[in-house]
Amino acid sequence: MKVTRRQMVLASMSMMLTGCQTDSQMSSAARPGPIWPDDVTRPVPSGQSLVLPNQPATPRPTTPVTPAPSAPAVASGPVRAISRATWAKADPIGSRINKMGAIQMITVHHEGWTPVWFEDTKSTADRLDGIRRSHIDRLRAGDIGYHYIIDRGGRIWEGRNIAYQGAHVREHNENNVGIMVLGNFDQQQPSTAQVGTLRTLLATVTKQYRIPTSKVYTHQELNKTECPGKVLQAHMTTLRRNGLG
Repeated sequence: MKVTRRQMVLASMSMMLTGCQTDSQMSSAARPGPIWPDDVTRPVPSGQSLVLPNQPATPRPTTPVTPAPSAPAVASGPVRAISRATWAKADPIGSRINKMGAIQMITVHHEGWTPVWFEDTKSTADRLDGIRRSHIDRLRAGDIGYHYIIDRGGRIWEGRNIAYQGAHVREHNENNVGIMVLGNFDQQQPSTAQVGTLRTLLATVTKQYRIPTSKVYTHQELNKTECPGKVLQAHMTTLRRNGLG
């Protein structure tokens, strides 16, 4: 059968459209699936050492970074942390937040997006504000869901004020302090500084609020999730076994 020029053009356009759909589907399927919904813009850190999606998560040499003088530490309960006001670009939505009540437990998380190799405060602040916006848009939360975040350099950042209930463990947010370690610990190791700070932070919070080690959980121990990643889960098992004091 003779094929007209118009039929050839239509067939070519059909192949191009099908190819675009396939590429889009493959890209979506390969993308890590933690806290970032497709309809929320992901932050672009200013640091140059971030491993982007679909790139090998191989460690890169890092240079120790001195905390920026523009990141003041404030007291948040018993913990000194970099102030929320330093990184958050909007106030919490008060109508979506409840008071904490008596603190009785702690839950440890990882971020779970792309691996984190940057240590500078600017990249970290950008990342945290992106998480805050994601939690507000996707979870309908009033603020970032975690109370404390530990960056790659081992610094503690204030998230949601500890006077208010978090949004980090479905059906277990009441009386629960949320600690997030920045990175993806299915794909990388936490830094030595992060593990040391996590141990110190857990010891401080458990002592202040008289929380037994049996009430220090990871996210996957309360919900069906891979969080905090297999590597950090192993570190948590060791930390609890050896004692947090």
